Amino acid sequence: MTNNSEEYMQQIINFNFYTDANLLQMIMEQFLEKKAGKTFAPLGKFKLLYFVDDMNMPARDPYDTQNAIALLRQHRDYEHWYDKSKLTLKDIKSTQMVAAMNPTAGSFIINPRLQRHFFMLAVSFPEQSSLSTIYSAYLNKHFSKFKGTIQEQLGPIIKGTLQLHSEVTRNFRKTAQNFHYEFNVRHLTNVFQGLLQAKQEAIAEPDNLVKLWVHEAERIYGDRLVNAEHLATYKGLCNELVTKSFSRFNLKKYFGATAEPLIFAQFVAGLDDKLYDQFPTSQALNTRLLEALREYNDTNAVMDLVLFEDAMKHVCKISRIIAADQGHSLLVGVGGSGKQSLSRLSSFICQYTTAGIMISSSYGMNDLKADLQGFF
Repeated sequence: MTNNSEEYMQQIINFNFYTDANLLQMIMEQFLEKKAGKTFAPLGKFKLLYFVDDMNMPARDPYDTQNAIALLRQHRDYEHWYDKSKLTLKDIKSTQMVAAMNPTAGSFIINPRLQRHFFMLAVSFPEQSSLSTIYSAYLNKHFSKFKGTIQEQLGPIIKGTLQLHSEVTRNFRKTAQNFHYEFNVRHLTNVFQGLLQAKQEAIAEPDNLVKLWVHEAERIYGDRLVNAEHLATYKGLCNELVTKSFSRFNLKKYFGATAEPLIFAQFVAGLDDKLYDQFPTSQALNTRLLEALREYNDTNAVMDLVLFEDAMKHVCKISRIIAADQGHSLLVGVGGSGKQSLSRLSSFICQYTTAGIMISSSYGMNDLKADLQGFF
């Protein structure tokens, strides 16, 4: 779509449960202008390409229809829709549509009278061999300058990640209560994205790389789990895999009831040195975070934080998420449990500016827009 920019304009439309025909028509008319009579078309001589994402998501009404999809069908069938205020016809020309449907949510089917206009492509989960080829290309390129003994571990790590992913998918199924237990290629990719942060100064020996892999896999899969029982099951799966594939490395101490914490972060060498490395001990992590807290308190309202072990782990997790491009973190917990304070400290470590929104009973959409305006 981007490569056709000289001929086409593009507009991405994301459907959700609440998308209706009125909202959709307003969005689709944004790049249209009146040409002659009742004819409307894209600006200038462009053609307009609509990309509709999650097309099957809108809610069904009492008549078992989805009015947003009914509008799309009317548009494709007759190349027109109506002006809702003047009740006059609008002929819509020079537009085309590409759409994607979500296989895990929504109504799973759409009106066949709309579907008949599309050339259908079913994109299934890639084969193991395809995934192995893709991730091998990334890792081999990144680790080409590392020691040969480190490069030897890339094959077992890719194989182990694919096995771990299938085990996690099999053991942690999506339910109404755990609706976020949904593991796909994006999670696989995030594990390897974590490995691509490795630098030669930190990953000097093969066991360093294996430890980094164990850490990244736990961040991606383990942090999504909702209770200690599920986490223990995950650690058992990972331990079994590590014992089978990397038996010559002593990693037993990171599993079991008395497991040592395995924590990688970007501020091991110092708050200004962005080197993704392992903290040797909890005491070293505590010292570094106390240093960050002192610096934060020198320039901001004082936070009197007690950095116990779980709090320190949370700071590392939050800073890891928000340091990544487009990283978004959702912290769940009761009020007063330290979510805001730990977020502020993590943001300070990443050298970001933190902005907050004060929610009240009368807080509405206009207040949100005003707040966003202020931030920008």
